[in-house]
Amino acid sequence: MTGNRIEYDLRHAQRLIRDNGLGLVALKDGKVLIEAKERGIRPFVKAVMELGEKLEGAVIGDRVIGRASAMLCIYSGVAAAYTPLASDAAIEELRMADILLVADERTPHILNRNGTDVCPFEKMTEPLESSHEVFRVLVEFFGNEH
Repeated sequence: MTGNRIEYDLRHAQRLIRDNGLGLVALKDGKVLIEAKERGIRPFVKAVMELGEKLEGAVIGDRVIGRASAMLCIYSGVAAAYTPLASDAAIEELRMADILLVADERTPHILNRNGTDVCPFEKMTEPLESSHEVFRVLVEFFGNEH
């Protein structure tokens, strides 16, 4: 994928997240692979399960990218990601994986929906070292929901 295509997809992802109120979008070669209004990590886990290798080289737009989302980006082999808000841990993980991140703001930690504590998925994935471990734990977590 060329740099121009990635830049185009990043701008498109930015518009979809900001203007259309989406929680998650994945684009590749100018085409939308998946979009979800739902927020949180669940739609990203579902996208990785459904799309698999199709996400390789894609651009992700996510309302919030914490470490858990960053690890899903790494696991999926995406080329780049856009977010209005990224955590310091997510920024570092993506930097080490050489995945381009465009973030409007950064924060030390992603908070839960009430803003009273660190996001539970950040806590859950913090001790995990590999993106494969993070993906497995998240799949197990959501697989146990009814």
